[in-house]
This record gives sequence, C-alpha cells and structure tokens, in this order.
Amino acid sequence: MRQIVNQILRQLASGPKDFWQLIVKQDYSVKEFIHTLKELNNSGVIEKEGPLYKLNTKNLRKKPHKYLESKCPVCGIGIDLDNDFVYLKEQFRNLVRGRPLPSEEYDQGFMRQEDTVRRAVFMYERGDVEDKNIFILGDDDLLSLAIGLMKLSNLITVVEADRRIVDFINEKAKKLNLNKLQAIEYNAMKELPSDLCNQYHTFVTDPVETWLGFKIFVGRCIQSLKGAGCSGYFGLTHLEASLKKWYEFQKFLINCNFVITDILRDFSFYPEDDNKWQRFYSTYALYREMPDAGLPKIDWYRSSFIRIEAIDEINSPRLSSVSSSSEEGIYFDEEAWATPRKR
Repeated sequence: MRQIVNQILRQLASGPKDFWQLIVKQDYSVKEFIHTLKELNNSGVIEKEGPLYKLNTKNLRKKPHKYLESKCPVCGIGIDLDNDFVYLKEQFRNLVRGRPLPSEEYDQGFMRQEDTVRRAVFMYERGDVEDKNIFILGDDDLLSLAIGLMKLSNLITVVEADRRIVDFINEKAKKLNLNKLQAIEYNAMKELPSDLCNQYHTFVTDPVETWLGFKIFVGRCIQSLKGAGCSGYFGLTHLEASLKKWYEFQKFLINCNFVITDILRDFSFYPEDDNKWQRFYSTYALYREMPDAGLPKIDWYRSSFIRIEAIDEINSPRLSSVSSSSEEGIYFDEEAWATPRKR
C-alpha cells in the first residue's frame, strides 16, 4: 500500500473527515493528494457524502488502524507522550530495566528512555510502523522493543553485533509474546546476508560518524529495503560530524535516490548517569585536549533524528566485507573526539 493511501485511510478509520481534515494529516503534494483521493473514491474504497469522506468497509481487504494522536496539544509540533501513548512510555520504562551497559568495543551509548519512545512515535506518525517490515541495525537504544509494544508492524528485525543486546531483546520479546520481533547476531563489517536484502519497508540505525562508517552502516540498511517509497531513519550529531561531512553524507544519499524529508535537531540526549560511561572519558580525544574540563554534570551529547525516503528505484551501494585491519578507519577520523577507544 502506498504511503499516502495509508495516511488517508487511517484518518478515516476514526470517522468521516472533510478534504481539509485529510490534507493536513498527509505528507505529499496537493496534486498527489487529490489524485489519490479521487482514485480511492472511484475504486469504492472510500465514499463521499456531501463534504465528508468515509470508509467503505465492504471494499476494504483490511480495516486500517485508527490514527493515534502524537502531536503536542500546546505547540502542535512536538511529540506528546501523555495521551494516546502514555501506555507506551510506562511499559517501555519497565521493560528496559537491567539492560546491558555500553561497551567501547562497539561505540555504544543509549539515549534517554523517553527519547527512544519519541523516535518510535515519530516513526508511527510518519506512517512507517503500521503493517511495515522494519530493519534495525544496532539497537542498544532498544527501539525495537518500543516499536514492538505498539503491536502494529508486520515484522521487526534487529541485527546487532553485541550478543548481550541480542539476548536481552529476544528474552523480552518472548516474555511479552512479541512474536513479530527477532534479534540476530550480525556485525556490519560483514556483507548483509542475502535473506535480509530487499525485504523491508523501513530502516533505523545510528551510524558511526566517519565517512566510511556512515557508508557501511547506512549502506547496509539501504540494501535491506524493497524499493521506491521505502524510508530510513538515522541519528547524526554535529559534535563529531561537521557540516562538510553532512554534505558528503547527503551526496551519498542522493546518489542512492533518497531525499531527506525530516530533520529533528537535537531530538535525542544521552544520559551520563544511566550509561555509566565516565570510564570512557580518559580515552576520548576531547579529554586529551581538555584534561582540566573534568567530568560533565549535565547530559551534553545529543543527536538529530533524520528521515529519508526513496523517490525512485533504489541505487543500492556496492559494499564488501571490511577487514579487521580497516576497522580503525570505520570508527575513527579527525573529528571523532568523543568516541571511546579500547583500553
């Protein structure tokens, strides 16, 4: 089902709407929206009575899920977790207790719990969760569990190098009967297995922010997607990725036939106390340059959340395996000043 069709139908699942109530809740051009609305009406999927459109349940193969409101009622922009998604915030908080702590071996660090839930809700609001196959490369944030708790996706596959996280996700999924969620041990330095290629509608990753790291992590994710109209999400900082690097990243995405649709600046913060990564600071380039800065008393490391969408057939990058001798160049460059080194 095309994204725009899903966005229209899920609005009508809660009752009749007029033209303006529908157009404000979709993401495409006026031309595309009107053409789609007419197609749905002509095919009998929806009906028009006066100014209102409504679902024709007789011609629906599957009734769409009712749209859950996620926008802040005050500003109309931010993500609100206190109404339709308050259950998700509370369930996720309980679920992640006892999670594995970050390891410098994999350049890990998890974001605040509420920020993980906000990511999941934003993806839902953009239409990339319901009835989708979702591919997640690296999941120390446990986003897969937040999405799984919604019980709206067809499939959620996590590929993760850290066995501790794989076991944690699978254990929690089994306990809660989230049978559409699976975690697999996989290192992104290896080629993506063929059975994971061209199978998914949505990907999520937090790439290493070197040029090679970005190409490997996001490139593997792009290989997982089915084709035009599919979407991807990734986190990116300004702390270890200069604007020149952002420019190179954007060129890579354009060459793969993707366009950036959303950038949520500083959407995710990484809690110092919860990550317990004070032990990492002595290995940071930042600390070597500023040894008298002391340890932070605030949460300062943050990332923006970016959404991309394939506008045409995807030009998947050709990526081979990365040798162990080349891994240094994946994780470190001249801007990696807050990335831990193995001690």
